[in-house]
Amino acid sequence: MNPTPDSPEENDPNKEFFFPDLEELNNSKVPPEETRILVLTAEPYPDAKRVRINLEMTPYQVRPHLDMVLLDPAGMEVSTVSIIEPMAWKQEFTIHLRAERQDGKYKLIMRLFYPPTDEEDPKLFRLDIPVEDTDRAEFDFEIEEIKE
Repeated sequence: MNPTPDSPEENDPNKEFFFPDLEELNNSKVPPEETRILVLTAEPYPDAKRVRINLEMTPYQVRPHLDMVLLDPAGMEVSTVSIIEPMAWKQEFTIHLRAERQDGKYKLIMRLFYPPTDEEDPKLFRLDIPVEDTDRAEFDFEIEEIKE
């Protein structure tokens, strides 16, 4: 049912003022099988102990799960993050490296997926069930040697 020009939904000034593109945004949300990682970047802080991550996904109808792994130049895991059902499809966060400073090329791997639901209780999620990725993205960056 479409609101008429005289209906309270259509004449709500708050909707028009605060959320002018709300209807367009709601119409552009995609189902789980079409949800994708659009932007994934990483930038090390000057102290080389932290990394700023920027992530953007397609607007989604159902909130996904995200797993992230950061590998050092030797291919060893130095940080991991799991984000369960993020509220927004644009995320910016800082991760801390669990190892001593190591100059060189790092690899960030992000996995977007939807876990299977338990038929008996939809709130339960069994960790022993393999889950296929809906999308996957990688980003390489470098921590450079300090030049004095």
